[in-house]
Amino acid sequence: MFGISHAEKEGRGWRSEILWLLPALVFGFLLYANTLGGEFVYDDQRQIVRNTLIQDGSQFWRALASDVWAFKGGDQAVSNYWRPSFVVWLILNFRSFGLATFGWHLANILLHLGVIALAFALLRRLDVSRALAGAIALIFAVHPVHSESVAWISGAPDLILGAALLGSIWFVNLLGQKKTSLRWAFALGLYAVALGAKEVAILYPLIVIALLWQRERDDDKKGISWVRTFSIAWPFAALAAAYVIARQLVLGSTAHLPQGGASLVQTVLTAPAVFAFYLRQIIFPVSFGPSYPLRAVTMTNIGLSNFIIPLVVTLAFGWGMIWMAGRSRTARFGLALFLIPLLPAMNLTVFHPEQLVHDRYLYFPLLGFLILALSALAALAKRFAGERTTRGSLLVFVFALIVSLPLAAQTIRYNRAWTSNLALWERGVRSDSGSAFNYQQFGVYLHEAKRLGEAVAALNRSIEIHPAPTAYVARGAALREEKKFAEAERDLREVTSRPVGPVASYTMYQAYESLAVSFTDQRKLDEASSAIVEARSRLPQYRAALTEKLAVILYQGGQKREALNQLNAVREEGRTETLPESRLVFYRLGLLNGELGNIREARDAFEEFLALTRGMLTPDIHQARFASEAALRNLR
Repeated sequence: MFGISHAEKEGRGWRSEILWLLPALVFGFLLYANTLGGEFVYDDQRQIVRNTLIQDGSQFWRALASDVWAFKGGDQAVSNYWRPSFVVWLILNFRSFGLATFGWHLANILLHLGVIALAFALLRRLDVSRALAGAIALIFAVHPVHSESVAWISGAPDLILGAALLGSIWFVNLLGQKKTSLRWAFALGLYAVALGAKEVAILYPLIVIALLWQRERDDDKKGISWVRTFSIAWPFAALAAAYVIARQLVLGSTAHLPQGGASLVQTVLTAPAVFAFYLRQIIFPVSFGPSYPLRAVTMTNIGLSNFIIPLVVTLAFGWGMIWMAGRSRTARFGLALFLIPLLPAMNLTVFHPEQLVHDRYLYFPLLGFLILALSALAALAKRFAGERTTRGSLLVFVFALIVSLPLAAQTIRYNRAWTSNLALWERGVRSDSGSAFNYQQFGVYLHEAKRLGEAVAALNRSIEIHPAPTAYVARGAALREEKKFAEAERDLREVTSRPVGPVASYTMYQAYESLAVSFTDQRKLDEASSAIVEARSRLPQYRAALTEKLAVILYQGGQKREALNQLNAVREEGRTETLPESRLVFYRLGLLNGELGNIREARDAFEEFLALTRGMLTPDIHQARFASEAALRNLR
């Protein structure tokens, strides 16, 4: 139904193919060119700038065998994400670009272009006409729902997933024609990469079935039997099962549920609103931000706008898409690409209550929606164009060109939000003004910009909405810089007085660190030391990092020998802990030994520090490396 004519097949050449693909590639690059000068934003700061596991080459295997947030310290997984493909991507980019963001952004853009090209090539392989494949690729390239995945460096998992799955689908399609060991190797290998990029790939065997199975009336071709379809699909299911087992071994549990997360009943009640939201973002992409004011539907707040209307929209669109999918194998494949990757995004029990939906969850589903919708539009155009199939597809391509202009303008505007933290969270408090998290992030970066009064106001608003420990830590730091020490210490004690567990270990670490700084600024060195000692007893996974801070306090109080003893006692932890400041133990040992006349010990400490931090570019480490190299030259 949605194929190309025999004459067009005969006239197919690589130059003609490129001409139809070129608009999508050109637009895809130009639209994201305004991100090339952008900063590391949001999770980039932690997953890249402060991540010793990707910066230290000796930690390669540890990085691959840990959850993506393992660099925060401790032996237990702290997230639901084991993504070795993404970690390898981070390591390769760090080795190539260091902390120069231009290269990181360029890599994301090029990966996005690769996905566009693969999508076009796959559609052509499935006998979709050049004009229709070009139209799908063009709208996919420019749609603003991709900003979060492409403009944000840490959005790369969606890009890796897209490239790997499309590559695997290419070889699966070939396997449907003839099975060879090489085709199996590429199909399964690329699928393994996809699994390591994002957990949604577990459902890929369902897409394989949708791709291969044909009924007798599909495209006037002989159907592929269920037996043959499953003979190809089952190895992918087996690989998915192996991934689930490996993930369980790495993370230690199947899911870390957030505090205040949706219940199963609330998830079911909210599903229509979530589905309707994603449809709106695809069809009417007007409003964008890092989060949206969609909250769980409960039995007490259920109503017309959050349940009845979304349910009607979901049922109507669902019926329409299923009807369209029944017209051909290509349409059915499009429906599978749209719905199957969205299924995990409907499990609201694992999401933060203020972050139930994100644009990045549409990166792959958008392609499926476009295949389904534009194929149907091409079929409708064909009815008006008679039997001239190419004219119908050409009309769809012209439609895509027209639609791409406002979409491109929206993408360019939204990209700017992802170029700096302040711009991102300023957008965040506009897109979701009821989010405590957004106001907290906005306050943190207002503080970083030295706009302290505005920072405290934003953090006040965050705590009013939801008094999270992280917001108290952030407000305490801002108040401390305003020299409002009593208020700052009240906020920080609000966190440190709680038990570890309900409060994340790293948040507790930050609270103690800020409390010690507050005491130090007031020259209350005994109280500062006591805060760090208390922190060490409660947070043993950060023993070296906290001891380095304790040594600085002791030094300021003239207790140089005690500082030296404390540092010597945590040498082993200084080598193995994941926080960057843990390595500073050896830098401090070098400085102290040098000052006390222990020249050999000083030299050994500086050399070990440089060896342990080779390749690391975290700002504090980078500065200490320069100082260590200068000190070694003087010691010689």
